Amino acid sequence: MIQTILVLAVIFIGVAFAVYQVYDIYYAQNVGDDEALAVREEASRTSAAESAFAALRGVFPERLVSAAQRDETLSRNPEPLLRRRKSIVLEQGVKIRYLSLWTGRPVAHDWRKALLIVVLVDCLIAMFLGGLSLYTVAYEVPGATFAWMNDPVVILVLLVLVILLTHAVAKLDLYLHDLYRIGRLNRYLA
Repeated sequence: MIQTILVLAVIFIGVAFAVYQVYDIYYAQNVGDDEALAVREEASRTSAAESAFAALRGVFPERLVSAAQRDETLSRNPEPLLRRRKSIVLEQGVKIRYLSLWTGRPVAHDWRKALLIVVLVDCLIAMFLGGLSLYTVAYEVPGATFAWMNDPVVILVLLVLVILLTHAVAKLDLYLHDLYRIGRLNRYLA
């Protein structure tokens, strides 16, 4: 009985964390880089974008920095260039070093909306698993096919997998969106 209560408490915490992940990813998509710029602005007397471009000038050729200043989103927020500076290759336009021996074009499509939908579906699955764990305390799900639903440990493992998947999707979202924004520089380098 105590084991079941402990597992249900951990499931509740997992569901709450899954809901928090939706907030965290939405916040990162809409406010994350602006917050990093604000911290940079407080640290120096110049504006955040100016100090970020000063850092870019030390890393990239002037032609890439001037292209970033002409881009609407990167001129306000050059954080993607700073985050991905080790993987950017400038040869006949901007290319990305994905692996040590693989260099290719940056992502051409913005995957942010699709990945946010995946995160929302993961959150709904986590809430379903949490509700299922409470349902199975009082009732048993009939049928041999659904017998796994009656075991709270199985539900807990599935919930952990959903949370890990959501975390991986959030990291992939940040990575792909950075590459998409960097790839837009090719318009100004041509």
